Amino acid sequence: GVGHVDLQQFKTTFDELDKELIKEHPPLPQYSSPGLRRLQVIFSHRYLTLLGNVLALANVTSICIILVLNSEKSTTERDNYQVSNLCFILYYLFEMVVKIFAFGWRGYLSYKSNMFDGLLTLLLLVLQVSIFITSGLPDSYWDPATRGVMSLWEMVRLVNLLIVFRFLRIIPNIKIMALVASTLLDLVKNLRAFAGVLVVVYYVFAVFGIWLFEGAIKPPPEMSVPSNTSTKNITSNYSMECGTYEQLGYWPNNFDDFAAAIILLYDVMIVNNWQAFLEAYSRYTTEWSKLYFLCWWLTSSVMWVNLFVALILENFIYKWDRSHSCSVTDVEKI
Repeated sequence: GVGHVDLQQFKTTFDELDKELIKEHPPLPQYSSPGLRRLQVIFSHRYLTLLGNVLALANVTSICIILVLNSEKSTTERDNYQVSNLCFILYYLFEMVVKIFAFGWRGYLSYKSNMFDGLLTLLLLVLQVSIFITSGLPDSYWDPATRGVMSLWEMVRLVNLLIVFRFLRIIPNIKIMALVASTLLDLVKNLRAFAGVLVVVYYVFAVFGIWLFEGAIKPPPEMSVPSNTSTKNITSNYSMECGTYEQLGYWPNNFDDFAAAIILLYDVMIVNNWQAFLEAYSRYTTEWSKLYFLCWWLTSSVMWVNLFVALILENFIYKWDRSHSCSVTDVEKI
């Protein structure tokens, strides 16, 4: 009858509501020449990206081979084969130019992978040209220790590093890797509320810590004195046993001010020997201080870690369920 919705319509409605808005890319530029239109079809095809991935792998492989060949040579005998790197970089530049031709500036920049490639390609080109300008012709002798803003060896290492880093462009083209990468990126967005709660709880525990334990532990008057004979009588609670607060030199970690309290709470959260703080404050104050540190440990090291893992799993499972019927490009957009 009127107003009746069956189960299938109900599921379809909520499936549509669950879909996220996928960003639309700008339309391709229109060329009047048939030859330019044919070139546009060729350069906008995904095979060009696949060819770029293959050459990026070949570039990384060549760098690994060169490093192995040079490992047994002295600095002056090394050949860095900068011409091969230049050839690869020129291809990267060619790929960037033809994609701009095929998609237009707005279309090219609408893809995050193109922005990543373009930025690294320009950096690599500038660095490679700087190497050749500094060292002269590729086949001439050059001193790798020569320094300007950067030494030649540093520039070569940076070029190799950027080439390897550029190889990450393959991630969007492998479905499972694209899924994991998009999960991690979305996790950063979803951590804002989580980080806000973390800051509030840090603030509350730091304030309570200052209120309860301010001035409870006083460092020795002369901390530089190696002998502990003069410091033994400062307080009957002082201990220099191995692994204690005093023996480890944790004097700056206290509740005497807000910054020190934050650092102490951070140490208790991540440092394995957090029990040194618990034992020290129980000696200098009362056994009830252990309750404060136990509450903080349960909140930070137990509850937050589990919540963080649960957030990762929930985000990954959500994307995994949605990716079964998606292509590689769609997964990148999820």
